[in-house]
Amino acid sequence: MKYDNQLRYAVRIIAAYHGEIPLQGWLKSFFREHKQMGSHDRRVVADLVYGFYRLGHALPDAPVQERLLAGLFLCHDFSCDLLGYFKPEWNGHSASAMEEKLSLCRAAGLDLRIADIFPWKEELSEGVDHHAFCMSFLRQPDLFLRIRPGYETIVPGKIGPSGLFMPPFSMRLPNGFRVEDLLTPDKEVVVQDLSSQRIAPFIQEAFSHTDPRHTPAVWDACAGSGGKSLLVHDLFPDAEITVSDIRESILHNLRGRFRTAGMTRYRAFIADLASTTAEKTRSSGIHGPYDLVIADVPCSGSGTWSRTPEELYFFKPEKIGTYRHRQEKIAANVLEHLGRNGHLIYCTCSVFKKENEDMSDWITRSFGGNIHRQELIKGYGEGADSMFAARLGGFQINCG
Repeated sequence: MKYDNQLRYAVRIIAAYHGEIPLQGWLKSFFREHKQMGSHDRRVVADLVYGFYRLGHALPDAPVQERLLAGLFLCHDFSCDLLGYFKPEWNGHSASAMEEKLSLCRAAGLDLRIADIFPWKEELSEGVDHHAFCMSFLRQPDLFLRIRPGYETIVPGKIGPSGLFMPPFSMRLPNGFRVEDLLTPDKEVVVQDLSSQRIAPFIQEAFSHTDPRHTPAVWDACAGSGGKSLLVHDLFPDAEITVSDIRESILHNLRGRFRTAGMTRYRAFIADLASTTAEKTRSSGIHGPYDLVIADVPCSGSGTWSRTPEELYFFKPEKIGTYRHRQEKIAANVLEHLGRNGHLIYCTCSVFKKENEDMSDWITRSFGGNIHRQELIKGYGEGADSMFAARLGGFQINCG
């Protein structure tokens, strides 16, 4: 009866949830309303539901119950009494190789093809291994920390064998590791995905030929939680940093992080750069010109969907065009404030070519610039997110 109830709850959730808010928050609300469920039941039901969405667009015609069980089986390496109850033929194979698991699924009448998990192969950026990318959805990514300057020996010592140090300043930890139990986030470490940390060389290269006596002016135009601004600060402590985002609530959280990090010299303002014309941004108090503009633009987020697999499940490919239109407007607006000989770092957490290489080509064609470096940072092979970054410069427009 217990296992029937767990599966029944999971089926109920799949029927009721439509992707309107992040699944994690939705599940918290559901569990609050069903307090009769114990912690073990909640964990099993959550594993079932996340497994369902991790299968993406595979098994579209399978009954919900079968898809839930297949997701649980394929996405975990531990034995589960629920699987032993419903699928005894799968019991004991949780740690088997994926091909063996898939063979067992086919024997049960479930013809799951890995390539169907992410069906938009032709839309991918150059160099993405489609099979490996699809496989990455079957595992929850790891947790990554960036060690801040001055704490290079302290942090690994506090974490101990739970973490893996990845030079020059990264720590890899199992997801669910409670950072705040051992460390002070934003003071000693920054919780930042590995691929996001790898924007560091793009930033350093932008100032590689700059007079060291010059104080660089940097605008983080779509700052979000401020991770890249903190990275700039740690790489170039004297940099004059300006941050902006579309909502005050985002900037409020950012200010709290900066305060903890000991970062006091910065400017912050609200701006909707996707709808504001260049003329309006000139009169909105944006200082400049800037030596470096970082535009981590709103995008599909497809490089992060292994963390939020519900977004993979509910995604409609026509949304790519909507994001692309916003990205073009943001790029055009921020370039108005780029100084002569300045650089633009354009980045996304997308794996779609139209948001990545096609956008960097559009920017350089439209504004007379050059691509100095661009890369699809393939985090999917390292338990991390995937990102795209391009450092662009040499613009012929009347910048600044």
